Amino acid sequence: MRPCFKFKAKAGDKPAVLAIDDEIGFWGTQAKDFRASLDAVEGNELIVDINSPGGEVMAGLGMFNMLRNWASAEDRTVTTRVTGIAASIASVIALAGDKRVMPKNAFAMVHQASGLAWGTAEELRDTADVLDKIDNSLKSIYIDRMGVDETKAAEIMAKDTWLTAEECLELGFATELSDAVQATAKFDVARAELPDHVAAVFTAKESAPEPEPVPAPEPEGAADPEPQLPDTPVAKQIADLAAEAKLGDFSAHFALSCETVEAAQARIKTALEITALCDLAKKPEFAAHAIKVGKDVAAVRTELLTALAEEDEAAPTSTVRTDESKGGATASSGLNPTALWNLHNAQAKKDAK
Repeated sequence: MRPCFKFKAKAGDKPAVLAIDDEIGFWGTQAKDFRASLDAVEGNELIVDINSPGGEVMAGLGMFNMLRNWASAEDRTVTTRVTGIAASIASVIALAGDKRVMPKNAFAMVHQASGLAWGTAEELRDTADVLDKIDNSLKSIYIDRMGVDETKAAEIMAKDTWLTAEECLELGFATELSDAVQATAKFDVARAELPDHVAAVFTAKESAPEPEPVPAPEPEGAADPEPQLPDTPVAKQIADLAAEAKLGDFSAHFALSCETVEAAQARIKTALEITALCDLAKKPEFAAHAIKVGKDVAAVRTELLTALAEEDEAAPTSTVRTDESKGGATASSGLNPTALWNLHNAQAKKDAK
């Protein structure tokens, strides 16, 4: 799994540096590796550079708590530096710093937790309850680390709240500002859906483009063979669960990637959510590959929205009209991202009744 962070050990008088320059958690939680890297830090000072659009809440919370635990030892200090953007759960990690520095052209973004629910009305209500609990946990961090009251914390979390460096300093998110810097992004800026004035921070400096490598042609018939179902009791139980969920074609993938039946049940539930989302977007062909490689729902949703947006750009004559009375949008030449979200939300409301 590709880690979302890198450590640079202490060198002479220079403290150790932890750099988070990617989406958090989408490629694995990395809690074990993160803790091992923290334990290996020498000296009493750690600098955390952050340039991330956010990611998985639990992965980010784990990083925040481990940083605060590390800093709780006597004479230890954590300094966080937002080099470009600290959005979503990355904003919480930024607050782990005793000292929090932001260049004058950097940004932070705060909002509520979100997730895609699938299942019965009771399961949807349970998901909403869990999101409320997560939001209360995040709110307590903003209150404690920024020094704002509950009303202000709730206000900035109520929507996607983009904060300039000056606003962050005023709110207590940052403790000091530094000179503006030219930031680069190791994550997909387009996928992060940043506002134009925020994305402009990551505009690459002019340089000669590097030639793209020419891939070697693949020999005919070189497609990867389908995996075989292991001959074990656990694998057979997983295959039965997959068949029951009408996902029997993926039995071997589930069995090979899951060590327990419980893990397979979670994987199958995610696969069902992905299938439903792809059907909703009228792109069922996206589902098979996503299920086989173990993508999460958030990643598939992003791919679908990107594909639909590209289709809209390729067909400029298409029109979309919104019918508020029906709670959705229709398009003369297919769905666009807005229509997908409207249909998804309409279906969620219908399921919740």
